[in-house]
Amino acid sequence: MAGTTQLGPHARKPELKALTGLRAIAAIAVVVSHVGVPKSLPEHVAKIAHWGYIGVPLFFMLSGVVLAYNYPELHPRNGRRTIKFYVARIARVMPLYWVMIAYCFGLYWSVNHKQYPWALVQNVLAVQTWSPDLLVAQSYYNGPGWSIGAELFFYALFPFLIPVMARIAKRWGPRGLVLVIAAVAVLTVALVAWFTITGRATLPAENPASGHRWLYRNPLCQLPVFICGMAIAFLLPHAREWGKVTHNVIQTAVPLYVLLLAAYRGEGSFWGVASYGAFFVIPFAVALLSLASGRGWLARFLSTRTMVSLGVASFALYLTHRWLVWQLSTFDPVAKGHGFEPYVGFVLTIAILLLIGEGAHRYVEEPARRGIIKISNKLARRFPARHAAAAHGAPTEVLELPALRQPASPVGS
Repeated sequence: MAGTTQLGPHARKPELKALTGLRAIAAIAVVVSHVGVPKSLPEHVAKIAHWGYIGVPLFFMLSGVVLAYNYPELHPRNGRRTIKFYVARIARVMPLYWVMIAYCFGLYWSVNHKQYPWALVQNVLAVQTWSPDLLVAQSYYNGPGWSIGAELFFYALFPFLIPVMARIAKRWGPRGLVLVIAAVAVLTVALVAWFTITGRATLPAENPASGHRWLYRNPLCQLPVFICGMAIAFLLPHAREWGKVTHNVIQTAVPLYVLLLAAYRGEGSFWGVASYGAFFVIPFAVALLSLASGRGWLARFLSTRTMVSLGVASFALYLTHRWLVWQLSTFDPVAKGHGFEPYVGFVLTIAILLLIGEGAHRYVEEPARRGIIKISNKLARRFPARHAAAAHGAPTEVLELPALRQPASPVGS
C-alpha cells in the first residue's frame, strides 16, 4: 500500500539460529519423556528420558533471551508499540493452542466422553495453570497447554520488565546482569530447600501444596527463569568475545552435566523438585550465552538447516504430541513389546509426531499467525496514531511479516 512503511515492533537483528535448533532438542526431550523408551535399555537411559520435562524451564529461559534480544527498547509508555508486541505474541502461540483444545473437545464428544465445562473455560482462556487441580491444569484439555498460560503471563509483564533490565545493563553493565542471574539461581535453590525442609517436596503432584504445582507449573516461580533469560540477552555481546576453546568446553561440559545428573541422580523428593529449575539455572545460562554466539561445535550443529527447521516447528510438535501419543498404535509396542518391536515402535512414534508437528506448523500455526498480523496491519492503517495522522503523508507503522521459514522466537512448552 502506498505511503505505508513495513516496520516491525522491533528492529530486525541477526537470527540466533543455534537457539532455534536448541528448541528442537528441548521439544523432542519433552516428547520422549511422554513416549518413554524401550524397557530393555539400561536404567540410566530411562532416567535420562524421564527427565525430558526439563525442556520446559529451558523453553522459558529461551523465551526470555529471544524476547529481550529482539525488544530491548520496548517500553509500556509507547502504548502502540506495546500493543503490537502483544498482538504478535498472541498470533504466535494462540491459534494452534485453540485448535488443539477444539480437537480434544471434539474427541470427547465423538466418543461420548464427559466434558468438563469449567476446565474448558479455563483452558480456552489459558489460565488453567493457576488452578490447584492438576487434572484441570495438565490433563482434561491438552496437558502441554499449561505452559502457554505461563508464557502469556511472562508476555504480559515483559514490557514492564525490559526497561528495568535495560537500566541494569546500562548502569551496572555485565556485573549487574551476572548478579541478576546469580540471584535467580540462589532463589531457585532457596525455594527447593524450603520445600524439602517443610516436607512439601514429598507431596504428590495432585496435592495443591506440592512442589510440582508451585515450583514447576506455577508461573510465579518460573518467572525468575524467564527474567534470567532476559539478563542473558544483554550479556550476549560479551559472550561473543570468548575464545573458541571456551565455547567448545562449555558446549561439551553442560550437556555432559545434564546427562550425567539425569542418569545417576539419587532417589527421593529432593531430586524431583530440584529438577524443576534449581539444578539448571547456571548451566543453562552459560550454555545459552555460548550457543547464541554461533561459535563452538554444538552451536554449529544446532545451526544446521535440519536443526533450525525442526526448531521452527518445535512449538507445534510440543503442543500436538501429548494426546496423539495415546492414540498412535505405534506407542503400545514401546511400553509392552519385546525384542526389536519396542525400538521400531519408538522410532515410528517419534517420526509420526515430527511429521504431524511439521504439518501443524505449516498449515495451521503459520497461516493463522500471518492472518492475524495482516488483520492487525489493516487496523493500524485504518486507525493511525494521532501523531502520525497529524503529519501529512506520514507512514503508518505496522507489524512485519517475515519469511515463512524464518526461525521464530521460542515459546513455552
